[in-house]
Amino acid sequence: MAQDPDHSDGERGGLSQFRKNRFFSGKLMTPRDMEADQEYHAERLHTLARFVVGSGIVHGLAVRSINETDDGLEVTIEPGLALDGRGRPIVVEQVTTKSLPRPSSEEISLSIQYDEVSMETVPVPNTDDAVDAESTSNRIVEVFELAYQEATDDGSRFRDVDVPSVETDTDAETVRERLLKRYHDEHRSSIPSDADTAVFLGSFERTPDGVWTEVDDSAPREFVYDHELLFEAIIDHITDTDNPHRTPIEREPPDIPDDIGAITDRLDALETELGGLKRDQTALTRYIMRKTLKDRARFFDALADRIEQQTSEGGRLAREIAAISRADGERICENEEAYRHHLQQVLEHLIALGDDLEGATTEGSLERYLESVSELQAALEADDSVLELAEAQDRVCEAADSLEVLVEIVPDE
Repeated sequence: MAQDPDHSDGERGGLSQFRKNRFFSGKLMTPRDMEADQEYHAERLHTLARFVVGSGIVHGLAVRSINETDDGLEVTIEPGLALDGRGRPIVVEQVTTKSLPRPSSEEISLSIQYDEVSMETVPVPNTDDAVDAESTSNRIVEVFELAYQEATDDGSRFRDVDVPSVETDTDAETVRERLLKRYHDEHRSSIPSDADTAVFLGSFERTPDGVWTEVDDSAPREFVYDHELLFEAIIDHITDTDNPHRTPIEREPPDIPDDIGAITDRLDALETELGGLKRDQTALTRYIMRKTLKDRARFFDALADRIEQQTSEGGRLAREIAAISRADGERICENEEAYRHHLQQVLEHLIALGDDLEGATTEGSLERYLESVSELQAALEADDSVLELAEAQDRVCEAADSLEVLVEIVPDE
């Protein structure tokens, strides 16, 4: 049967269509056929684990100790199971000590990696000179290797889930669809990179007395959330009818005084407290409005630098948006009406920029940008609060920052 041109091997670790043997009577089974059968089942399992379960520690794998020797370090880890960035299981079946070279720095980040080792060497019979080797391995064992980087890892591996705003009359199905769509657009719109397939075990530092200890403020170890954990969390939330969100209990209201004089004093105190709250709210609102202007100017200046070679008009529009964001900021933030009028002015430039970027950026990133601009326009038309408008602007800035510019490739002459 001819090879289907739509089927490609793809790069290892990326997405590719699964291929399996087709068995028929009289078929000559060769090592290639057997290997294809193994790869078919392994790749299906690894792909599902990678995209459905995720990567990280499933069980165990705590670092028991790190000791210095004459040759370097001896690291002892507990038995356990992890899934790497390609969905491959990494198994440590017993307490294991591995030797590592001596680091030159006082801080390291440990990780565990998938590896394979050949074993059971057996002779290869001469099959009409089809095989050159006289012997080969009879088994391959999936093992692991320890590695380290000479720096502590303080970055976050957790994805931010942007929970949509919910009106009182919004049904649960609508909330579910909004949440899933936003998460899908932000984290599932492209194939995640698996260049780093190692599983992070922790960051450690050497104390003045030569003892290696875990760094307190480093990034947390990445764990896989299994179904039992998620299910138990849901059940706990459903059955806790008294306080499912663990909200702190408010204080009991103060006793209401009986006499007129005490009531007047209480009213005066409440009026003073209310005035303070209003002043705090006004200050916070102005801070939010001022911050959105500064953030927008910064993001769109950076965008102009990235796109001006692909589209000069797009670069001009981005710089104009940044300039408008800087101009007369104190006047704009004096009251909400001036701020809303300013947003209407900026919105026209944001829409014009989106029209110009077609063909200069990837379709997926441009679609996210246009959707964020539409959300800002809808918030303005609905006369939403300043806080909701600020959130909509933040999403526009994030989408602008994530625009993927197409690079024109010039063929060699």
